[in-house]
Amino acid sequence: MDRDPVLLRTEDGSVVEVAAQPVDVGREPDNDVVVARDDASRRHARFERHGGQVVVRDLGSTNGTRVNGEDIGGAVWPVAPGDVVEVGGAHLHVLGAAATEVATRREALPATVARGPLALEPGRTLRIGRDPGNDLVLDDLNVSRFHAEARSDGDRVLLRDRGSRNGTWVDGEPISGAVELRPGAEVAIGPYRLLHDGTAFGDIVGGGQALGVDACAVEQAAGDRRLLGPLDLCIEPGELVAVIGRSGSGKSTLLRTLAGVQDAAAGRVLVGGEDVVRRRTDIGYLPQDEVVHGRLTPREALRFAGRLRLPPDVRADELDTRVASVLADLALDHRADTRIERLSGGERKRAGLAVELLGDPGVLHLDEPTTGLDPGLERQTMELLRRLADGSRTIVVVTHATASLELCDRLVVLAPGGRIAFSGPPRDAAPALGVRSLEEVYDAAEAGVRDAPPVDQPPPARATPRRRGRPARPGLALRHAATLSSRGALLLVRDRRNLLILLGQVPLLALAIAFLFGGDVFSYARTGNPTDAAQVLFLLTTVAVWLGAIAAAREIVKERAVVAREHAVGVAIPAYLASKVAVLGALVAAQIAALAAIVAALQPLHASGGPQLQALGLLVLTGLAAVALGLLLSALARSQDQATSFLPLLLLPQLLFAGAIVPASKMGPVLDAISHAMVARWSFSGVGTAMRMNSRLRSDPFDRVHSPYGDTFFTVRPATAALVLAGFAAAALALVALRLRRGHTPTD
Repeated sequence: MDRDPVLLRTEDGSVVEVAAQPVDVGREPDNDVVVARDDASRRHARFERHGGQVVVRDLGSTNGTRVNGEDIGGAVWPVAPGDVVEVGGAHLHVLGAAATEVATRREALPATVARGPLALEPGRTLRIGRDPGNDLVLDDLNVSRFHAEARSDGDRVLLRDRGSRNGTWVDGEPISGAVELRPGAEVAIGPYRLLHDGTAFGDIVGGGQALGVDACAVEQAAGDRRLLGPLDLCIEPGELVAVIGRSGSGKSTLLRTLAGVQDAAAGRVLVGGEDVVRRRTDIGYLPQDEVVHGRLTPREALRFAGRLRLPPDVRADELDTRVASVLADLALDHRADTRIERLSGGERKRAGLAVELLGDPGVLHLDEPTTGLDPGLERQTMELLRRLADGSRTIVVVTHATASLELCDRLVVLAPGGRIAFSGPPRDAAPALGVRSLEEVYDAAEAGVRDAPPVDQPPPARATPRRRGRPARPGLALRHAATLSSRGALLLVRDRRNLLILLGQVPLLALAIAFLFGGDVFSYARTGNPTDAAQVLFLLTTVAVWLGAIAAAREIVKERAVVAREHAVGVAIPAYLASKVAVLGALVAAQIAALAAIVAALQPLHASGGPQLQALGLLVLTGLAAVALGLLLSALARSQDQATSFLPLLLLPQLLFAGAIVPASKMGPVLDAISHAMVARWSFSGVGTAMRMNSRLRSDPFDRVHSPYGDTFFTVRPATAALVLAGFAAAALALVALRLRRGHTPTD
């Protein structure tokens, strides 16, 4: 199949296109690319078209051929823009469609933004960005207002990213600071590609166009079980492609891999001729699970998504204009201010789709967007996808419904094991698989029928190169944390029933603690009871653990799909966790403060302000550590019900090993070691030390001799206890982050 031009840039700056005829590289002068080095063989390597992509093969050279530093041996190796091929010590850079001007294919350029050359005058800075005041204006919301700048400095041209949200890439590598542009360098900014010829930028290509998707020998596995492939698939720009197959055939796995949400175990996915990770802003992905919060309105959901996905310099009016446009395109404008949980099934699906369309991607991947819809709504949804594809988008949709497949350009049928049983026009699927109707295709694929026309057979699979992400933007992470915190607080307030339960239980628990014992238990006088006072402190620490864990136990598992999708578009896991700790921490701190205030009012503490503040601070830290443990439980659980069921496994050890029910002095070495691993143990000991429990126990003639706590339990300094509690919280959050990065991979 024809694809966008792919070119090789040599070390002297010249560019050669890999077209229908192979490109030979070697030391002899009759090669297409001559490498005049002793390490190069006479006939060293060959580049050629193979199906929808370009591959390189070593021609039996003495010193071998390397792609991105990896020796390809005798394999046929797929290459893509951004790859560096080493031949005899020389480095050849693979370029993409933006380099077509050098290959004299100017008239074939799609969606040309500006016709070159755009010269770089000596000493002058060329500003690039979305703002009209730039020298080169790239009008796309994925481009920052002042995105990058290029400056001619003598015989060099330096390119610098200006802290953009989505980064600037040169030959497939993200840059930070200033880098020198070599002749033939390809610069990627948002959906645009610029070619630098040494003194100027040529045609600016990209923006508002559909992109092709190529899967080359892609494989996925879970342990020893193969989920997908090896699979080869070439999707043309602007196609609407449906993927069907039995449950467990790998449809969702294929879609996540094509979208770059899940790395391929082997093989490679290219979007627009480039590695999928470099095209993240050009890809929309809608999973099976809803990725919008039901308690938000569509307008609110899109505004929050815009703050997370688009550059931070997008003005509020720009974002509102884009939000209104997307809502109108999806016929949601009349429901824009209705909570999503109150919308119909079809409207909720469109709300999720609206989030993905916000950045105007050239590729859309949708997983079961018609599930749960009646036949009429299913037809409307497929007609909507047809219109979107006709409007310059490539769309891949996983579905079980067969009634509207004639609207698609191509049908892909997956057989068990994630292998392609058929790929072609929907009308040809049934005859090719030897059945009478599309409904029978599932059984035919499962039976292993392989009478379909052969598909392209790209080279053998190879390991996916390590992903190269954008440079870290600390300011962006803080902005994301603030946005997520704002959204989390709004969702918490709107969940009125749950909020009333969380807040309403506090006075009840406080009254129970205060009246469980006699009056004035903290008094130093003979009427006080130091052992009862210690029990009050123990109950306060236990309730603090309870409140924190309960508040957090379902927070991650209930929005796992949202977390995965937002992380895939550049929202850092630490920013997400920081927002959870901020919102839940504020809630739990308010609960604990109210709890302590009520108990102190009914059971006077007989202590100065300093010890009381120390005790309160430790209780709040206890609640925050419990929030972190609850988030860890939520990250490990597979459902909200499972998270709730596991809560006792988290809370009971805190109760049993805190050192109150069974005093630490009566624990053996093993149990004592377990006790030191409990948040409640350090909290109880630290709070007791702050409240001078040792002196209170010594003031009582009986407890002076028979105290179950001994003389060492209440000797942990409050500062030490605070550090340990903070350490518990940090360790738990680190494990949560690790779990979220690894993710959970369903089988289909």
